[in-house]
Amino acid sequence: MRAREHTFRPRPLELVTPRAMFTDRAAAGRALARLLGAYRSQPGVIVLGLAHAGVPVAREVANYLGAPIGVVVARKVGVPGIEEVALGAVAEGSHRVIADAIAWYLGVPQRIVDRLMERERLELERRAAMYRATLRSFDLRARTVIIVDDGLATGATMRAAIRSVRDRRPARIVAAVPVAAPPSAEEVRAEVDELVVVSTPTRFNAISASYESYAPVTDDDVLALAGHPGRRVSRYVRDRSDQLGAALTRADAHGRSVERTICVPAFDATVVGELGVPHVSRLATRWARRSGVRGLVILGSDARGGRNSYAERYLAGRLRLSGYATLRLDLFTREEQGVDKPDALRRADVERAAARLAGVCEWAEREGVAGAHRTILAGAGTGASAVLMTASQRTGQTFAVAVRGARVDVASVAMQNIIAPTLFVVGADEERAGPLYTDGVDRLGRNAVLVRIPRAGRSFEEPGALGAAVEHTVGWLLRLDPRKRDPDSFDA
Repeated sequence: MRAREHTFRPRPLELVTPRAMFTDRAAAGRALARLLGAYRSQPGVIVLGLAHAGVPVAREVANYLGAPIGVVVARKVGVPGIEEVALGAVAEGSHRVIADAIAWYLGVPQRIVDRLMERERLELERRAAMYRATLRSFDLRARTVIIVDDGLATGATMRAAIRSVRDRRPARIVAAVPVAAPPSAEEVRAEVDELVVVSTPTRFNAISASYESYAPVTDDDVLALAGHPGRRVSRYVRDRSDQLGAALTRADAHGRSVERTICVPAFDATVVGELGVPHVSRLATRWARRSGVRGLVILGSDARGGRNSYAERYLAGRLRLSGYATLRLDLFTREEQGVDKPDALRRADVERAAARLAGVCEWAEREGVAGAHRTILAGAGTGASAVLMTASQRTGQTFAVAVRGARVDVASVAMQNIIAPTLFVVGADEERAGPLYTDGVDRLGRNAVLVRIPRAGRSFEEPGALGAAVEHTVGWLLRLDPRKRDPDSFDA
């Protein structure tokens, strides 16, 4: 029987790293302050540090200029699974900025962007309540305001902060950062009277790469740097902060998660992976507490990309938003990765990877990993072949299988043994994908679904292609969930 076929119409990050140029944020602040010398001892100048990370830099700038220091609160909204990359930002006064190029390239749905924005706004309100009740406030009307952060990656957080400050009618707004990606610098320059940057390296990745020491900045650090060292927060402010924190936790029941690295001896190698479990707290809804996570999705990476490719990280992050625990694995050793081999040798590698994946599945069940009662196998490229082989061997222990990309020809014989629901997501522009997948999917009958992503190739690197593949995967898994619940309830 021929499998059901659907077509999905998708609705788009080259990352490189500069050399560290500052020892820490204080050193960066001193370098930045020298470029702002024209404002030294000028009347009406105020320095605002972007909380958290911009405040240590702003403190040095304010000291050098002899200007008062305040705080502006804005929050970066990170890409699911790739949180260091900004999808957008929110700031006080209901201002929000979306990094359109990132959202477009990845294909992040607008409803997901909106829910992530709302989640970060709760944390923003918590911080703002604490800072406004503790730190000195300033009237910015007719003043020169210098907004300082520790760097510009996408510039979304700075742009949101600028719009928030502009509501308070300053005479002049200056944005100042130690380091910035050139395209982001130009976007910010268009929104201010002046932009001051120490360095705009042409090869840029994360802000943290520009610092030898990039320690996290806490609320207490902000209060000490922008106020008075050792100043205590009132009990009322702490209580209010706790209330907002509780609201954040409720909204965040399946949103935030922390991945940890695990090492599992399996078959002939030690498999390294990143295990992430959605947070289900005692403050979550009763339904969320009772049901826990929806399942454990084990992602077997492609032999070329590895578990830390942005595609694997984004898929895992998006799955956790919908209530699934995730485990990203490197099934192939370094020697096996990135090497084209004849089919006979490649089959041997895939068979070894499948045996390793089976060993990890057994470990997860034995250790009681969250969601292991409903194990879902997912993979791409050669990882897809390993996933299909494993599913054919664990016929009664695999809840579902989801693969994307080609190269499942080496698993074609094993595919006919799979009884679990199986999703194949392929790029419509890949020359070999059509006949290869159609032949294999037909063997699986009604339990298989084939989805072709228009204008996408094997690796889904085209604008919007990855997001289309990910949304199809998440939506298909949610439809398989036996519990009757609005799928978007987990997208908080």
